[in-house]
Amino acid sequence: MLSVARFKIEDRSMEPTLKPGDYVIVNKLPYFFGKPSKGDIIVFKHPKIKNKFLVKRIIRVASNKYFVIGDNKTQSTDSRRFGPIAKDLIVGKMFIRIKK
Repeated sequence: MLSVARFKIEDRSMEPTLKPGDYVIVNKLPYFFGKPSKGDIIVFKHPKIKNKFLVKRIIRVASNKYFVIGDNKTQSTDSRRFGPIAKDLIVGKMFIRIKK
């Protein structure tokens, strides 16, 4: 199993932090050994759409549920729409951004 994965930013939901066309490299290991924290930028499986991944920031942690929101709140589909996410949906924590 690879401990890193690459994802392309397709929408404007994380602007200004991440822009469409940017790539993020996520590390899968931090959450294997520890818990996600408020402020982490994560990639996770969409809780309602199969084979879709989202990139958001954790803004609240409550009993193994994670409330995630995009930095560009007016352009983001996030926990305000689909609710908090479970840890098992999280792919990994962003650790490198590659600008477009």
